Amino acid sequence: LVLIGLAVVAYKGNRIYGIDFAGGDQITVQFTQRIDTAQIRHVADAAKIGEVQPTYTSALGGTKEVLEIETPEGKSGAMLAALQSAYPSAGLEKVGENHIGASIGKEIELNALIAVGVSMLTILAYIAFRFEFGFGIGAMFSTLHDILMTIGIFVLFGYQFSAPMVAAILCIAGYSINETVVVFDRIREELKLNPTGALRDVINSAINKVFARTIMTATTTFLAALALFLFGGGVLRSISFTFLIGIVTSTFSAIFIAAQVFYWWHKGDRKHVEAHADVAPKYEWTGSSKASQ
Repeated sequence: LVLIGLAVVAYKGNRIYGIDFAGGDQITVQFTQRIDTAQIRHVADAAKIGEVQPTYTSALGGTKEVLEIETPEGKSGAMLAALQSAYPSAGLEKVGENHIGASIGKEIELNALIAVGVSMLTILAYIAFRFEFGFGIGAMFSTLHDILMTIGIFVLFGYQFSAPMVAAILCIAGYSINETVVVFDRIREELKLNPTGALRDVINSAINKVFARTIMTATTTFLAALALFLFGGGVLRSISFTFLIGIVTSTFSAIFIAAQVFYWWHKGDRKHVEAHADVAPKYEWTGSSKASQ
C-alpha cells in the first residue's frame, strides 16, 4: 500500500497540492441549484481556466452547503463568470475569496518538510535516550511508515494537501509514537521479568499483553474521528479522514513493525539489548567465587 500510494503521489505530481502549497485563488460561492463537480471542471476547460478543484462544504452541524473552487492564480473571477454564464439559473453569488501567491506556497511547503523532518529526528533522539537506540530505530521506521501510508491513501482518495493537513500528519506522528512507546515499555519490562527468555519470545509475549489495550484505544479514537468525518465539513472533514487513516496505520505499525525492526536491529540477539543498563536483568543473588566476580 505504501508503494501504491507513493506511485500515485509521483503520478499526480503538483496536483496533490492545494492552494496553500501551489498558490492560487479560492472563491466561496453560494447557490440555489447544485452543479455537478464534473460539469464545473468542464466549464473550466472550455474557458481555458486551467486545473480547478471544486468542493461542496458545509459548517459543522449545519445543512447549508457552499461551493469552494480553487483556481490558478488570478483566474477566480473568470471562473465565476464562466459558471454564471453557463448556469444562470443556479443563482451563483460570490461570498468570499482567498489568494495565496506561489512564493508563499513554496515557503509553506519547505516549512512543512522541515517540520516533518525535525519531528522524525526528535522521535529518534527521545526514544534512543529514554529506552535504547534500537527502540529509537524501530519507532522512527514505524512512524515513517504511518506518515507515508497516510499520505498515500489520502492522495489515492483524491484529497489535496493544505496547511491543516500538515498539522494532521504531525498529530498522526504523535499518536503513532504513543502507541509504539506502550509496546516498547512492555518489551523492556518483559526483558527484566524474564531474564532467560529468547528475545523473540520476550517480544511476542510483550505484544500479546498489550494487544487488547492497543485495539481498544484505537477503536475509541477511531470512533471519535469517524464522528467528525460524518458530521464535519470542509477542512474538518479532510483532517478527520487523515486521522482515520493514521489511527489504523499506527495501530498496525505499533504491533507489526516497530518491535520487528527493533528485533532486526539487534539481529535477534538478547545480549545486544542487555548491553544497555536500563534493560539488563538484575538478579537477587550474588556469587562469592572468583568466577562470579
